[in-house]
Amino acid sequence: MHMPVYIKRYTARLTSFIVLYVVILVAGLTLARGGVSEPVGVLLALVTAAPIAGVFWTIMKLIQECDDEYQQLLMVRQTLLATAATLVISTAWQFLTVYGVLAVGPQWIGVLWLAMWGIAAPLVRMRA
Repeated sequence: MHMPVYIKRYTARLTSFIVLYVVILVAGLTLARGGVSEPVGVLLALVTAAPIAGVFWTIMKLIQECDDEYQQLLMVRQTLLATAATLVISTAWQFLTVYGVLAVGPQWIGVLWLAMWGIAAPLVRMRA
């Protein structure tokens, strides 16, 4: 089966950013295990977040480079559905903290969005 060029690029970019993320995360957590100063902690947090930003950029490039307008439309719908679901979940989650039901508010929003993006894919295509 022929894989479109834009999918090959997406796969290469995604793989690169995920591998980079894992390497940085493991190295950063190992370093932080011994305790780090606040500036080093901030630096580690930003460096660890950078490859995740790359994942979001990779998704944007996937939509941009897709040469099939129908598939592009489905990806945009998938992205909108994932964003809406993430906003609804994080808003409800935050109100659970406001009303004292939970002690901690929304965290890992990027991971939540990526999970919603994956869940949205078959939902969007099922209705297509």
